[in-house]
Amino acid sequence: MPTSVRLPAVAAAVLLAAAVAGCEGADGPVAAPTPPSASASGVTAGPTAPADSAYTADGLDLCARTDVKVVADLAPEVTREDPRPPLARPGTACLFELRTKGGYQANLRVEASTLATADEARQLYRGTRRATGMTPAGAVPGVGEEAEAFTKRSSPGFKYAEYMVHARTGNLVVKVWLAVGGESYVAKSVLAEKLLAILRATQAAVPTA
Repeated sequence: MPTSVRLPAVAAAVLLAAAVAGCEGADGPVAAPTPPSASASGVTAGPTAPADSAYTADGLDLCARTDVKVVADLAPEVTREDPRPPLARPGTACLFELRTKGGYQANLRVEASTLATADEARQLYRGTRRATGMTPAGAVPGVGEEAEAFTKRSSPGFKYAEYMVHARTGNLVVKVWLAVGGESYVAKSVLAEKLLAILRATQAAVPTA
């Protein structure tokens, strides 16, 4: 890859830190970037927790449970894993720092937040829209009571495509964010398909109490 389009190490760190901060939210519990989601009224299709049960992500290792092979055609090399949990809320997460075949930076973050009540989870979910800094991409049916996506494109010396999808079911909020650098933007439809696969797998991995 020509050095003129490589992201300097410092710039890469700043870009990643800003993106992760946006996923965490400026005011504590806020969802991360996501693909097409449901409207504020929600979508009833998709996973639902039993009325007398609540999801709990305690002890769930998302670094181990996330199948990064889903994005291997875009970024086959995992350079680092960061298991730090979501900021200021109960849950688990993993940030995968990746490298494309062309040597560009890519990042995948998966979060599962399990709040004390469904109402708290609803507030977390809806806070994303106010804090993500990404462009809404629409509702995502069939993956929860509420689900939506966000997208963003930038050019920090190369083409950087971001996509995020998040969904709420009961007291569980799952967010998946993928950002891939390259000489051209990765198609939104490609990013959305991969994130939905990871989102569904993460939802299925979170047990109920």
